Amino acid sequence: MVLVMNDDDVVQSFLNEICCTFPEIKLLMDDQDESMTTSKMEAFADATCIAFANGNIELAQRYLSYMEQKLIDVHPKEFEFIDVYYVEHLFWQASRVTKEIGWPLIPPKLKALYLNFHGTIAT
Repeated sequence: MVLVMNDDDVVQSFLNEICCTFPEIKLLMDDQDESMTTSKMEAFADATCIAFANGNIELAQRYLSYMEQKLIDVHPKEFEFIDVYYVEHLFWQASRVTKEIGWPLIPPKLKALYLNFHGTIAT
């Protein structure tokens, strides 16, 4: 028997996987309205930039590497969440210094998604 998940189940499973992989993210996601799954993913993007801003480059790179790896074999709904609510939100309201630190560390597939949407590097 093949289990078919609807898009909401796919998203919930993805967010749960992120929280299991990075327990510190669960607190940030729990601060969001339960029904606002997009805001939960944006909170993960914010956490990435906060790690850059705080000089915790290793942590930020773990977040980015996880997302880059997810793109290898990703469900279309997961792709949407990575592209629209993680990558597009990266560096939202980040300082110039945070962008200068973080931009060179963005993995190639995530960088391509960012450039596809924003049309320019984060500056």
